[in-house]
Amino acid sequence: MRRAILAAAALFLIVATHALPQEVSARTARSAPQFLSRSVIYQVWMRSFTPEGTLKAVTARLPYIAGLGTDIVLLSPLNVHGYPSAVQGGYTTPYEIKDYERIDPEYGTEDDLKRLVAEAHKLGLKVMMDIVYAHSANDCVLINRPGFYQRTPDGALVISRWRTPMPDFTNPQVQEYFRDNMLHYVRDVGIDGFRADWPSHIPLSFWEQARDALDKVNRNVIMLSEADVPEHQLKAFDISYNFPYYAALQAVLLNGESAERIRQQWEKARDAFPRGARFLHLNDNHDRNRVDVVFGEKAALATSVLNFTLDGIPFLYNGQEIGDTTPPQQQSHVAIRWEVRPGSGRPFGVRRMEFYKSLIEMRKQQPALTSGELVWVKNSNSDAVVSFVRRMGNDEILVLINTTNRPSTVAVDVQAAGYGDNRDLVKKEPVRCSPSSGRLSCVLGAWDYVVAKRNSSPAAR
Repeated sequence: MRRAILAAAALFLIVATHALPQEVSARTARSAPQFLSRSVIYQVWMRSFTPEGTLKAVTARLPYIAGLGTDIVLLSPLNVHGYPSAVQGGYTTPYEIKDYERIDPEYGTEDDLKRLVAEAHKLGLKVMMDIVYAHSANDCVLINRPGFYQRTPDGALVISRWRTPMPDFTNPQVQEYFRDNMLHYVRDVGIDGFRADWPSHIPLSFWEQARDALDKVNRNVIMLSEADVPEHQLKAFDISYNFPYYAALQAVLLNGESAERIRQQWEKARDAFPRGARFLHLNDNHDRNRVDVVFGEKAALATSVLNFTLDGIPFLYNGQEIGDTTPPQQQSHVAIRWEVRPGSGRPFGVRRMEFYKSLIEMRKQQPALTSGELVWVKNSNSDAVVSFVRRMGNDEILVLINTTNRPSTVAVDVQAAGYGDNRDLVKKEPVRCSPSSGRLSCVLGAWDYVVAKRNSSPAAR
């Protein structure tokens, strides 16, 4: 009898485990603010974006960010940082928070943040903060509050993978403290959203209850999960990081795997997440080496075209728009060299900036890229070339990305009429495509791309 009960319990656990992803994917993702699908997020790393590294200096440069066409500014963690967990002295990482209720004097004051938000709103920009609740600094002001941190049976602190203590979210007082912290920045400072660092190590119930509280203050608060957990978008979060996507880019562009892996990863994510889920598409951020260093200049541009044409939210890391190659430094202050750079010069930065402005402008002008469906189409060299169309009503935009350093002429399974005479939406030059045996034949150079809108006039149908 006992064996039968255990076997039944084991079977239940197996069924439940395998049924859960299907259950989540059969549901609908939380309804996000309408502006979000059309937005581009620009991350400001405080210690890199300006030589001063202050909120006042960022405020002075907000017109520049708005001028790129981006919509949302994401600020690296601003709260008072603690001592380094491994090395004493110098800067610590901003992801080790000592005091969640104060802005680090390194950046300025809360009043400085309020002024930054107010100026951003005047320019049509929204401002997000990076919040770090899953772990804190070793000298956090909360460390000695009874029941506030996870501890072993003998009273020792439970330490994270970064050798930092972890708050105990089974304690209702801990949940209330951090929920009130979020509410303060939305209600009293005017913050428009949050990037939640390592949110999968905090109970989902906390994020969902915090979301309920935030909705009562501002229904349009943006919540970005630094995790690829399908359940996050049922109620708590609007966007999820897409780490498997970045891994697929590395596998294809660096390791020579088939470009089919990018489509397969997209399909796997869609099968796991709720219907209508939104993904962050990036090829550069503070946790990675610069995109030009990882992929090379031409491949960096090709992956950016992919980021801006897939269904999701594109992301730019400060300096990416000028081809900055300064290695990210979390524990030091290394400013981006916005001026003329030896060996490249300002003209290079200008050309790169115009490229990103063109991508952003294209998304704003083509609703099919922000609200249309994505349909994968076959091509004659699928190991090297990614191919899909974005459709909305009569609009159809073809996207081809050559993921290799070898030129390729591919035949694409799309209606050929209406493409050949059009100009590429990014390059602003005639597309190198023409009808061939009932298919569309396109010429692609190494790391090249095509973004072409089909002429939907009756003559082209």
